[in-house]
Amino acid sequence: MSEPILIVDDEEGVREMLALLLSDSGFRVFTAENGKQALQIIGDYRPQIVICDIKMPGMNGIELLRRIKTEAPDTEIITMSGHGDMELAIQSLIFEAADFITKPVNGEALEIALERVHEKIRTRAALKEYTRNLERLVKEKSERLLETEKLATQRYQQLAQKFEQLFDEVPCYISVHDTDYRLTAVNRRFKEDFGDCTGSRCFEAYKNLREPCPECPVMKTFKDGQPHYSEEILISKSFEQLNVLTWTTPIRDPDGEITQVMSMSHDVTKVRKLQNHLSSLGLLIGTISHAVKGLLTGLDGGMYMVNSGFTKADRQLVSEGWDTVTLVVGRLRKLIMDILYYAKERELEWEEAPVLRFSEEVASTIEFKLAAQKIEFERDFDQSSGTLELDLSLVHSALMNIFENAIETCIEDKSKTAHRIIFRVEGDQDSVFFHVRDNGVGMDTETKQKLFTMFFSSKGQKGTGLGLFVSNQVIRQHGGTINVQSEPGEGSCFTIRLPRSRKWASKDHL
Repeated sequence: MSEPILIVDDEEGVREMLALLLSDSGFRVFTAENGKQALQIIGDYRPQIVICDIKMPGMNGIELLRRIKTEAPDTEIITMSGHGDMELAIQSLIFEAADFITKPVNGEALEIALERVHEKIRTRAALKEYTRNLERLVKEKSERLLETEKLATQRYQQLAQKFEQLFDEVPCYISVHDTDYRLTAVNRRFKEDFGDCTGSRCFEAYKNLREPCPECPVMKTFKDGQPHYSEEILISKSFEQLNVLTWTTPIRDPDGEITQVMSMSHDVTKVRKLQNHLSSLGLLIGTISHAVKGLLTGLDGGMYMVNSGFTKADRQLVSEGWDTVTLVVGRLRKLIMDILYYAKERELEWEEAPVLRFSEEVASTIEFKLAAQKIEFERDFDQSSGTLELDLSLVHSALMNIFENAIETCIEDKSKTAHRIIFRVEGDQDSVFFHVRDNGVGMDTETKQKLFTMFFSSKGQKGTGLGLFVSNQVIRQHGGTINVQSEPGEGSCFTIRLPRSRKWASKDHL
């Protein structure tokens, strides 16, 4: 099909001449004598090229040019003007005319102008095709990119889910720290024992400290980028002390900078307790061996005195020897009872007892022991002290251990001519207080701090270091406490507090 072209000129001769030239060149020619007809033809046939006279009555060429560019912006327009109308020709170019030719129209000039217009049309078509291809390519690439992004997102979510599952299921405590010691992530096991401490500083969250640890493995890893190991004591949310072995490792960003440190801690509390128990057992065996050896030596001495007394018919010697045997047997019995308690804590046998009657029984027992020691004994009992839930035999033994310690300190004290032990009992609505005061040698600060430590004894080889340890354990089982006040040379005062009701006892012994 021939290419359509529109000629617009108010002179019929010009239209006919141009139509003839263009028809010979293979164009399908449309003509219009004014702007109105031209716009009608453009609307009906959409010619790509319009040759338009600038000076026409009514709608001139400039106005027609503007109208065509508004309604059909891809239409290319060649304007025609006389030699004296160059200013209008230039104006037409400003309004996007493709080219202009002068009248009278020269065939060669027209041909050159048409070639320029065709080149412009071809360039625009090529540009549109390139744009369409580019848009199609961008669309395809975008779809592929979106699909790849979708797959990558799914893969990332799967990996993140697996990592989170692994992070939570690892049977140790895992925490991630920033440079300010704050926890940025913790696993499920950590949350179970220490709570969700995310955002808190580690030394505050599970060590109950106000400042970072002096040898903090996390900060060491931040400084040198190397893994570090340490053994630490952590405090759980139930205030239980846990021994843990901790390893730290750096977490780096894509640039290799350390941004966080991961800490992995394994609970070795049971292992450490077992080690301590085995160590204590070895020490116990050695301590008992020395104690039994000393008691057997004393027993041999007492038996020798008894035998010698019988041989010589010396009743005084027999009496002294028998007193020695009785004393050694009493100490041996106490040692055995302490060992049995250490070996296996039995269940408490709870019963409700009048405090006054129980105190009288303890006082009667200790008075018998003090009879031969020339130590004054004083009672001070609150007659309205009420009742108390306790294991009578265990608390009785615990108090006797404390009294025997008071007796030993009085015997050891050579700086005074007279010694006294005061046993005072009082109570309030919730608790009963047993006070055992002596004026013996007293204790220094170091001795007070170690007083209830297993196997610690201030009596040297005369003691096993079990008595006060056992007493403290018994009182703690009952939910009570022992407070000690003492100064060297001034004597000591043990205050034993026991709750009236078993509901305050340790849960393991209810």
